[in-house]
Amino acid sequence: MRSTLFWVLVGLLVFFMPVAARGEWRVDPLALKLKWAEEQTQILLGGGWGYYDPAFRWTNDLRWRNNAAPTQPVYYKTQLRRRIGSDWWWGLAGRYAVAPTCDFRWAEVALEKTLARPWALRVWGAGEWRRVRSGGTLEDYDWQLIGSRLRWRPLPPLQWKSELTRETKTYPSPQKSSVKTALNNEVALRFAPHTFYGRWAESVRVYPENAWKNYYYRSLRLEWNWDISNTAYFEGNCGYNQQSQGSGKTSGKLQITGILDYPSTREYKLSWLCSAAKTVVDEFSIPVEEEDELPAADWRFGLRWQDLTPPLTLRMELFGIRDEGEITGGWAARLQGHQRRFRWTLGLAPRGGFYPSAEKGYWVEIKYYLE
Repeated sequence: MRSTLFWVLVGLLVFFMPVAARGEWRVDPLALKLKWAEEQTQILLGGGWGYYDPAFRWTNDLRWRNNAAPTQPVYYKTQLRRRIGSDWWWGLAGRYAVAPTCDFRWAEVALEKTLARPWALRVWGAGEWRRVRSGGTLEDYDWQLIGSRLRWRPLPPLQWKSELTRETKTYPSPQKSSVKTALNNEVALRFAPHTFYGRWAESVRVYPENAWKNYYYRSLRLEWNWDISNTAYFEGNCGYNQQSQGSGKTSGKLQITGILDYPSTREYKLSWLCSAAKTVVDEFSIPVEEEDELPAADWRFGLRWQDLTPPLTLRMELFGIRDEGEITGGWAARLQGHQRRFRWTLGLAPRGGFYPSAEKGYWVEIKYYLE
C-alpha cells in the first residue's frame, strides 16, 4: 500500500503540473545556518522553488543537515494547491526524508474553503511510513491521521475555530501501537483597545495492548492583549495543563505570564517580562495540613531591549530563574541585518532565553535571495 500511494502521488504531481502561461516561477532564498550547541557543530542548508498562479501553486523545499537524526532528518518536500471554486481549494503534498538509520515517506491530501466570512473549512488526511534499516534499534511504524477544522466568524470582532483529529500509529510490537483522538477549540474576541483569546483542548491516547500507558490530557489557555497607548502595550496569559495516565498518576501545572512593552516606538522597544509556574496537581494525594509544602513556584523574570533601526535589528535579553529557592540567570542576543540580496542573523544564547522553549547555543544564519 505504501508503494502504491507513493506512485499515485508522483502521478498526480506530474498530471497537475502547471501549463498556463499566466503563472510564474519563483526561487526561494538559499539558507545556511551554522550552530554550536552542546559541544556539537550543526550545519543546515535549505532552499526551494515553486510555480505560482492565481488558481494553482506548486512548491518544493529541500533541507540538508550534517547531523541528521530520526527527529530531524534530511528531506525533500513538494506541495501543490489548486482552486476548484471561488474559494475552494484542494491540496496534495508529499515528503521523503532520510536519517542515518531510517527513512520516512509522508503524504497528505486536503480539501479547503479558505475565506472565513462567515466560515472556513479544512478536511484532510495524512500518512507517514517509517522504515528502519537492518541493524537499527528503532522500529518501523505506520502513521495515519484524519482531521477537520472549522472557522466561523459570526461577527467581525468574534471568531471561533474548532479542530478534531484522529491519529493511528502502528508498530510491529503491539504494545507500542496506539490511537489518539484530539479536540481543540479557540475563541478570539476583539474590541479596541482589547483582544481576548481562549483555547481549550483535550486529547486521549489509547494503547489497546498496554492500558498502563493510556493517558488523558487537557489544557486551558486565556490571553489578554491591551493597547494601552501609542508607546505602551500589555500581554498577559494564563495556562493550565493536566495529564492523567492509565497507571493512576496525575500531574498538573498552572502558568501565568505578563509582558509590558514600555516604552515602545518604531525605533526601539523595552519589554518587562515576568512568569510564574506551579505544580498544582501531583500524582500523590496531599493531606490538608501539608498543602503549604507544595513545590515552590518556578519564577522567571527578564528585561528585553530591541533596536528596530534598519538595516539592523538588535534584540538583547537578560533573564533570571528562581526554582526551589535557587536563583540562576542568563542572557541572549540576536542581531539581524540585510545588504542587497543577503539577510543574516547572529544568535548568542548559551542558556536559551526567557521562555523555556527558546533556542540555545550560538548560531549564524545567512540567506541569499536569488531574485
